[in-house]
Amino acid sequence: MLTKEKLPPLVIAICLVELLIYCWSVWTSTFDRSNFFGIEPAFIFDKCARIAGRISSVIFLLNLLMVGYYGLKKIYRDEKLKDAFLILITLFSINHLIHLLFVLLRFNSHNESIIFEGPVSIGGAIHGVITFSLIILVPILLWKFKQLNKFLYSTIILHLLNSSSFIVKTFLGKIKPPVDPAYHNQLGVVVITVACLYILYRVYVENSRDATSLNVTN
Repeated sequence: MLTKEKLPPLVIAICLVELLIYCWSVWTSTFDRSNFFGIEPAFIFDKCARIAGRISSVIFLLNLLMVGYYGLKKIYRDEKLKDAFLILITLFSINHLIHLLFVLLRFNSHNESIIFEGPVSIGGAIHGVITFSLIILVPILLWKFKQLNKFLYSTIILHLLNSSSFIVKTFLGKIKPPVDPAYHNQLGVVVITVACLYILYRVYVENSRDATSLNVTN
């Protein structure tokens, strides 16, 4: 079980994994282009950002499944479950910050810039800034407030669903049939979507149960 004592070494482990990803990307840039893993040197940070993003998706998926399986109210009633949940959401935050760094370096290496014009759209640049800001702020909020209340409950659920929508839109943007069907991204869309439906089901069950208990008491 994940405990608070394990958070520092896990953070170090995440940072080391991302460093290894960078080293691996640099190494594969020296491979012959006929090699399956070989890339052009100009695409080092593209590869780093892509792999780091997939790691973030896996960590985030664990958060989704945990909330879907246990429900937030049960998680917050059990200290061990709550610690595990907070650690996972913190690791996701830290890993995604490194992913953001790789993304920025990727834009810089291609002499590109992020465009912020236009309305807020799911998966767009402005939505990305909002989502990344929440990814940083939500873990801080959760560690600060120990007890679950309606505000915190709603904040967590909305944060998970919002981040999921951004991830799904990112996956969809990489699917370009028939040239590049990107089946792994299609799988990611399905898995994240099902996990979100699982969370919504758990929210419904939790609140229905509480409403029933309240009516019986009255």
